[in-house]
Amino acid sequence: MSINEIEKTEKDIVKNLDIRGRVCPMTFVYTKLALEELDKGNILEVLLDFAPAIKNVPENCERQSLAELLEIKEIGSDNKYWCLKLKKL
Repeated sequence: MSINEIEKTEKDIVKNLDIRGRVCPMTFVYTKLALEELDKGNILEVLLDFAPAIKNVPENCERQSLAELLEIKEIGSDNKYWCLKLKKL
């Protein structure tokens, strides 16, 4: 797992979380821990390759009022994985 901070603009901070190879419920646990480090309004981009997490992570984030889902992007064709873009509430 790695978290890298990148400033997109003076206002928005984007963190990247690579949890490929992890499965539920750990996908949500790592996402929640990363979100807790962010300020309200910051963006977390989560890379994951466990298909059920595409549904479970955003649902749990919304249920616990942690973040809202902004985008889901599918990446790659052979070794498919996804990028979830979440905005901290």
